[in-house]
Amino acid sequence: MIPDVPPPPPNAGMLSEHVPLAGRTTWRIGGLARWLATFQNVDELASFWSRLSPETPRFILGGGSNILISDSGFHGVVLDMTHGLNQIHLQQPISDNPNGEAVLFAQAGASTRALAHKARQLGLGGAEFLAGIPGSVGGALVMNAGAHGGELKDILIDALVLDPSGERHILTPTDLKMSYRHSALPTGWIFVSARFRLVPKDRERIRQTMQRHNHHRRLSQPLHLPSAGSTFKNPPHGPAAWKLIEDARMRGAAIGQARVSDKHCNFLVNMGQASATDMTALIRKVQNAVLAHSGIKLHTEVGLLGPTGLEPF
Repeated sequence: MIPDVPPPPPNAGMLSEHVPLAGRTTWRIGGLARWLATFQNVDELASFWSRLSPETPRFILGGGSNILISDSGFHGVVLDMTHGLNQIHLQQPISDNPNGEAVLFAQAGASTRALAHKARQLGLGGAEFLAGIPGSVGGALVMNAGAHGGELKDILIDALVLDPSGERHILTPTDLKMSYRHSALPTGWIFVSARFRLVPKDRERIRQTMQRHNHHRRLSQPLHLPSAGSTFKNPPHGPAAWKLIEDARMRGAAIGQARVSDKHCNFLVNMGQASATDMTALIRKVQNAVLAHSGIKLHTEVGLLGPTGLEPF
């Protein structure tokens, strides 16, 4: 039996019951959350996090861009970071830093695109690659998100995290052992905010760079359909994931309303009413086809959230 979630402690966020999750993900797929918790500040989050029963399933939801949620939903508590913990501000201007850099602060629930645009408004370069990455800063930290030759670890100074007891810690990219689409945050710990090192740059040059990135996305990606972005990681050696999928003749393959995009075959898209069951079956079909054709096992960038927690594809 899955244990029920205890009532929230005083002054520790808001809790809603039986909340649909599909609309909170970029794939637009998934069932209900037994409970959904939102927070206005870090103290609320820390109090709630520390008082949750260890037996209670819990999941941190940011922008919902790298997750496939089960049709059965999630039988625990989903923590939504995007509505209250989404602040971005300049923590240290260039004039206060002898090395000519600025420090930009962002909470975990802020969107990566908002972070990139705030940097542009301030005339700070280094975050342009984030403009085309959907999702939240917290999710980007978990994945060490990257695009166009940039990775989050390249600009990250440090991150504030909570351990299971609600204690706060500061971790650096070295502490997190950040690598391609990976960071080693200890189990049961949660990202709260981060500081980023950026450099002065002409606002118009930043805008043009972001515009080029977005133009490339519009030309090469099926942005008109719900997706999770790139479904599979590129293997460390050999062809990119999309090329392996194409060579395995999986471009356009479909199960139900889940389909391998004809425009970019590392994008698996929801044609309208795809279920998580359909999408999971299609992911596994693509993995099997690529393995049979090339001998390479593709690993997903996205996670599968089952009723009690993350499950393997």
